[in-house]
Amino acid sequence: MKRRHFVILFVLVVAILLGHHGLEPPQPPTHFAFGRGSDVVIVHGLGSTTQHWLPAARLLARRHRVTFVDLPGHGLASMPQPFSLDQAVAALDRAIAEATDGPVILVGHSLGGLVAAAEALEHPGRVRGLVLVETALRSQVPAAELPGMLESLERDYHGVLRSAYLAMGRDSVQGERLYAEAARLDPARVKPWIRLAWIADLHGQMRKLQPTLLAVLAPHSWEPGETWQRAAEALGYTDVPRVRPLRLEGCGHFIMLDRPDALADAIARFAASPEGEPVAAH
Repeated sequence: MKRRHFVILFVLVVAILLGHHGLEPPQPPTHFAFGRGSDVVIVHGLGSTTQHWLPAARLLARRHRVTFVDLPGHGLASMPQPFSLDQAVAALDRAIAEATDGPVILVGHSLGGLVAAAEALEHPGRVRGLVLVETALRSQVPAAELPGMLESLERDYHGVLRSAYLAMGRDSVQGERLYAEAARLDPARVKPWIRLAWIADLHGQMRKLQPTLLAVLAPHSWEPGETWQRAAEALGYTDVPRVRPLRLEGCGHFIMLDRPDALADAIARFAASPEGEPVAAH
């Protein structure tokens, strides 16, 4: 066979294969698991990583199969275009379906919790119990302030990001460290998440939630001396049919870094009996 004919044949074969399998390369895995037992799926928050969850996850893995799922735009997970909460939920749902065989205890931190809550609302058959760690189900930004904040995000992205992490950190040292990690991410992937955090509101839909919800909060979200009713109203939990509120002292927004033992214990206790009665408000 002449060289020219061989090249033509090779091109034709490649074209057929691409036409059969699609032009897009296979997507890398956005989840990994370890441990044995009933399934616990963990979704990290914005700018965070699965590494932040390892101390708590190692404890959970003694009796559970723990699966980490990357948020879109984090780790190996691609960023859908156009980006939306629905797209993030679809990615999480695919990961759960690929990684597990039955309903799971679904754990989400901060914005990861917002995605986890939406997953539990849309696909209740996949979720045996829902754990939200430092998650607000309603926007914490007053409508009148939103335009100015969106403008600031475009004008001074790193200033906005740094201020957020300093406010969320246990102290300024932790806040600066976490900001430095988040600042290494592509702003084009982070900004859509920040906008979503400022405008997303699921609290009106939460009355439809079927699994029991464990809400784990730090003192800056549920202040000491504040009733659960007031905190629930501010964070959007008032309409949840079955909720167990838990405040862990001595920690900031990143509870899995500050008190991994206590958080792992709370999740394990909940996983053992998520169908129990709601915890009394306190």
